[in-house]
Amino acid sequence: MKKTKTQFNSLYSRALKRSFSTSMVMAALATLSACGGSGDSVDDQPTPTTSTFSLSVSDAPVDDASEVVVYFDEVELIGNDSPITFSVEDENGDPRSIDLLSLPGEQFEVIVEGTEIPIGDYNQLRLSVTEESYIVTNEGTYPIRVPSGELKLDGFTVQPNFDAAYTVEFDLRKSLVDPVGQEVIMLKPRGVRLVLNGDVGTLSGTVDSMLVMDEKCAVKTDMTSGNAVYIYEGEQNVLDTLGDDADVGVDDTELRPFTVVPVTYDESDETFNFTAGFMPQGDYSLAFSCVALFDEPETDEDEEDGFFLQTIDTTTVVAGDATTVTIE
Repeated sequence: MKKTKTQFNSLYSRALKRSFSTSMVMAALATLSACGGSGDSVDDQPTPTTSTFSLSVSDAPVDDASEVVVYFDEVELIGNDSPITFSVEDENGDPRSIDLLSLPGEQFEVIVEGTEIPIGDYNQLRLSVTEESYIVTNEGTYPIRVPSGELKLDGFTVQPNFDAAYTVEFDLRKSLVDPVGQEVIMLKPRGVRLVLNGDVGTLSGTVDSMLVMDEKCAVKTDMTSGNAVYIYEGEQNVLDTLGDDADVGVDDTELRPFTVVPVTYDESDETFNFTAGFMPQGDYSLAFSCVALFDEPETDEDEEDGFFLQTIDTTTVVAGDATTVTIE
């Protein structure tokens, strides 16, 4: 079932209210005990040993694809004790298939919902993807393969009285790779992030049409496609220090984007828009490029290869809020 980040924030707020109410009750019990009104001590209250775990998936889209259908088999949490495995199935008991392109921005789909797990440290989350996965592009339909059949993501710590609600955010521009000479598309962990829903906000906005229609952008045939906003961590002030979407180590003098978000054209009001969902709270710099179609994942491109950035803006994302930026 699809939900929005607003619904997650509502659940998160109710969890905080429940936690606050519990704190008030505990304080009242402590007062009664000090006055001799109760023979029980607050210290006698048992410490919770479990918390609630939920996991969803969402997506930052990719150009030139109409479907990115991924079949999820199971989720595994690796901790100090034995691994905890969750089966991810549809109503027929088969692996759950999700078209990631149907979940842009704030949209998401829950694959593990409200399951109790022991509190403590989990050093890795593994998401199993089956070989039924595929992508539909302008050039045809190709199978999607994941190295070792699993996406291995960072772990987290589960604390008592706090819902562990997470989302796996797929930045498909970064994570989908077309190996030379192979009739498959690889889905790699680069660009796949695990975020705590209570710690993220939404970053969206519009791009001035003058940037999209700049004469330097005339190297492409369709001016409404191949546009993207490159988002970098921190406040950056020099455009030349910002790099394209290449692997770390390709050119360490350039800063690589945290995420790359496609810019879409809305015919109804003739605007160019973008949305980056599930952004961790913090400061960011945004750069626009009308030639993002020439930016290949893993390799470094510059103006000689047809790629360049046109602007730079800074903003701040606050957890639970929607931040809007106009790029001009």
